[in-house]
Amino acid sequence: MGKAEVKNYVPFVRVRMVRERELPYAMEEIDGPEKVAAFTRKFLAGADREYLLALSIDNAGKLAAIEVVSIGTVNATLAESREIFKHAVLANVAGIVMVHNHTSGRCVPSEEDMATTKRIEKAGKILGIPLMDHVIVGDGYFSFQTEGLLEKGNER
Repeated sequence: MGKAEVKNYVPFVRVRMVRERELPYAMEEIDGPEKVAAFTRKFLAGADREYLLALSIDNAGKLAAIEVVSIGTVNATLAESREIFKHAVLANVAGIVMVHNHTSGRCVPSEEDMATTKRIEKAGKILGIPLMDHVIVGDGYFSFQTEGLLEKGNER
């Protein structure tokens, strides 16, 4: 008998979304930052750390899925492009709305918020999944789209 033949194997994988739970949702469309803020504020109520959420929006402007992308510290959270768009690619959606909270209640975007939004907007263009808005939620809300900080054509 000769040497045992070594075979190389490549894993065959299947990637699909798993629905963890459902949240009550009464709005027909996510058609403005005030609706995004109202919906996500309930989800983020009492949070003592920053949460980054990605809302996937279908072709009809309806919310298709929501994902907690990251949970950070009292004043920061990670925002990696691949994590933000992962479920949007799997759900085959028309666009995303990025949402995060400021535990201070102040909805003024930081320099990091501004830079992150531009980076995510650029990644969305490459993927063909536009960043429709980035909403900061606190005592009020701040919309990058409403304030003209996203390129035209990203809006719903």
